Amino acid sequence: MKNNKKTWLGAMFTFALVAIMGLTFAFKPANLSKIEKAKRVNYYFRFTGSPSEEADRTLWENVPSTDPACGGTNDGCLIAVDESYTTLSGTDRILTTDVPVTSGSHQNPVLGDMVKASFNKN
Repeated sequence: MKNNKKTWLGAMFTFALVAIMGLTFAFKPANLSKIEKAKRVNYYFRFTGSPSEEADRTLWENVPSTDPACGGTNDGCLIAVDESYTTLSGTDRILTTDVPVTSGSHQNPVLGDMVKASFNKN
């Protein structure tokens, strides 16, 4: 009977060990490095002011991204802006921060966190 008891305990120990190992390797931890950050939208704004006023956020009007053309004598006449620097005012999207520009007579928008692209600079 002792022999049966040892055999039974050995079998139970082996079964428990295999079950624990199986459960340990059956589940893989989530690979957090593959989680992508949500990309924010860029909004396009056309400059409506006079040269040297490019920094003034109130002088930029939201335009569709399909209409990137602009002209005139302004250095930064069209910019793509990260959505976190815009807000809705009624049905219009407006800038919440003045546009960072270079100093001097040609005030070109400075690319960075806010301005993602600048077009048609003279």
